[in-house]
Amino acid sequence: MKIITHSAQETVKLGALLGKRLKAGDVIGLVGELGSGKTTLVKGIAYGLGASEKEEISSPSFVLIKEYKARIPVFHFDLYRLGGLKDVEQLGIEEYLFDQGVCLIEWAEKMKVLLPDYLQIRIKIKGENKREFAFSANDNKRYISVLEKL
Repeated sequence: MKIITHSAQETVKLGALLGKRLKAGDVIGLVGELGSGKTTLVKGIAYGLGASEKEEISSPSFVLIKEYKARIPVFHFDLYRLGGLKDVEQLGIEEYLFDQGVCLIEWAEKMKVLLPDYLQIRIKIKGENKREFAFSANDNKRYISVLEKL
């Protein structure tokens, strides 16, 4: 499934629609080049999960992991600065993957082999404000159901 947005506001709205359909234990892997809109989509997902719009939702590039309070805890990872799988393994991310929150992982390709079933969102820049979001559920019934309702 692919969806095109034409502004950051549309990307936030798309994320909010997705966030409203997520539940504890869901894992979302975000893939895309710098500036493609991964963090903007995360912002919308967090809002859809009930995070306060007053809370600053930004890339955790320097801290690697941020938690946002919502109806379900939101764990936001940014693996950009990590060199590879060994660096990821040292973070202990696995503890979060089986927790009672939703995991949103930017640069998820760096830990693909460690991930349980997850919903992958590949983001491509199609213009100054235009983004293409390609969703892949890998035959996971839970995520297929989420996408059908999107």
